[in-house]
Amino acid sequence: MRRLMAASLLALSTAALGCGPVPPPADAYENVSDLLSDMSAARAAVHSLRASGRIDHFGKDQRVQGAVYVFAQLPDALRVDLVSPLGSSLAVLAAQKGQFAMHDVRQGRFLRGPAQPCNIARLIQIPLPVEDVVRLLAGGTPLIEGTPTLSWDKNEGAYSVLIEDKEAKQTLLIGPDRRVLPLLRSKLVRRGEVAFDIAFERWSPAGAAFVPREIRVKMPLKDVDLLLRYDSDGVEVDVKLPQDAFQLAAPSGMKIEEVTCE
Repeated sequence: MRRLMAASLLALSTAALGCGPVPPPADAYENVSDLLSDMSAARAAVHSLRASGRIDHFGKDQRVQGAVYVFAQLPDALRVDLVSPLGSSLAVLAAQKGQFAMHDVRQGRFLRGPAQPCNIARLIQIPLPVEDVVRLLAGGTPLIEGTPTLSWDKNEGAYSVLIEDKEAKQTLLIGPDRRVLPLLRSKLVRRGEVAFDIAFERWSPAGAAFVPREIRVKMPLKDVDLLLRYDSDGVEVDVKLPQDAFQLAAPSGMKIEEVTCE
C-alpha cells in the first residue's frame, strides 16, 4: 500500500511539474501589428453565420435562458430567435441597415426603432452596437484606438496585446496557433472600471473558418453576465441566408411600439 501511495504521489508531482511556464512558439510573432492584422484576417474569413445553441443570462433583475437560433451577416445584420424547451417561440429580434424590430411573444409586444445598443440588449442583453455584437458572435471583438504593445503570457501560453489610449486599456489574449489565432479573451477597462470582459472558448472548424463554440460576456456596470454555447454541430459559416431573415413584421392587429435609447 505504501509503495502504491508513493507511486501515486510521484505521478502527481511529475504532472504538477509539467504545468509550468509555457514558452513562446519557435515562429512567435515579434511585431504586434502583424499579429493583429493576421488575427483580423482570420476573423474576416467569416462573412455570414447560422448557428443554434443555448443562451443563459445571469443578471440580477431578470434571467433569460433558452435555445437560440442565430443568423448574422457581417457587418451589421442580425437575427436571434429565442425558443422554449418545448420549441415554441418566446421572442424574435431582427436588425438590419440601422433598424431594429423585436416581437416579444411572452409579453405580447412588438417593438421597433433604431438599432441602438439598448434595443439590441432587449433580447440578448448585450448593450453594444449591432456591428460589434455580430463580430462578437463570430469570435471577434470591438477594439479601441490606441497604441498596442505585444508580450508573451507564459502562464496562459498565449500572446498578450495591450492597447492603451488616454482613458482606457484593452487587453487581448490570443492563442499561438497561426492557422486560427483564436481570440481567448478581450477585456476593456475604462477609467478604472471594467467596461466588458469577453471570453471565447472551444474554438473549432466551421467550414473553411474557425469559430468559438462558447462565448461569455461580462459587463459589470450594465449587470450583464451572459453565456452563449453553440451546439457542437450547430454552426455554419458563409452560408446563403434567406433574403427576409433580417426582416420582421408585426403580427396582424398588434400595436407597434416605437422605442429608442433616449
